[in-house]
Amino acid sequence: MTSLSTLIALALTFQAIESAKESPPKAQTLTQARWEIDYGNAKCQLIRHFVEAGQPYRLTIDRDWTFGGYQWALYGSALPLHSSMKSVEIALSRNDDRRLKLKSYAVTEGEKRLAWADSDGLLFNGMREGDRFRITTTKNLDLSLDLTNLTGAVKALEKCENDMWENWGFDPQQIRSMSKRTEPSTYAGRWVTNNDYPRADFVNRNEGMTTFLLNVDAKGAVTHCRIVDSSGFLSLDKQTCALLLTRAAFDPARDADGNPVASFYINRVRWQVPR
Repeated sequence: MTSLSTLIALALTFQAIESAKESPPKAQTLTQARWEIDYGNAKCQLIRHFVEAGQPYRLTIDRDWTFGGYQWALYGSALPLHSSMKSVEIALSRNDDRRLKLKSYAVTEGEKRLAWADSDGLLFNGMREGDRFRITTTKNLDLSLDLTNLTGAVKALEKCENDMWENWGFDPQQIRSMSKRTEPSTYAGRWVTNNDYPRADFVNRNEGMTTFLLNVDAKGAVTHCRIVDSSGFLSLDKQTCALLLTRAAFDPARDADGNPVASFYINRVRWQVPR
């Protein structure tokens, strides 16, 4: 799909506390930044770059197609390290507080990453309503993010999603009105295993991530498989679809009236030679 960026201006307020034992510093105003809409092959993403105290940060929001919610991530070299699963406490301005699980930190190209799942879309829907929320963790991190006035950003994200669905051959209006999305009816972890590694790729230690899209009919049967992001090896991509066409099984999606309808399922397979 052709790459495209849509920029929407937004101001954001950010406050960091270096240590819970120290007196918190005065809040500093971030430099002006903008939201970006990234048109990817397999997903649409909201991205915001900003700077606080001379340190760059990046906030991303991806739709989680598997579970219907969203994945949030904050990147920055100045973020504290978390060596194990921690909790993220989210406080919305409506006093609708909750605790979300924080994925273990990761370091990519010199950046640290904190990520958490918004499985029911509470935070994203809060953004739609012009909400404000505060993020805290148990390791010297206290962020107060003001994400108001994001109507234009949300509309741009939805436009990206609509374009992507149409490119895949689906009606965006029908997708958005579904009461239930397509879900695996068998354990997806057994659809592709290490025993399925093509011999030549195993010997040559070819590895990569294959993102696939399955067309699923109203009975839950897979009718078509396509690769939307390649692993970099045609043989691994072909093996992915060959296995999924014979092993994947689903409970079909349902429309607003509860009737089964054709839809899609998107996910990834990580091809990695066992160490």
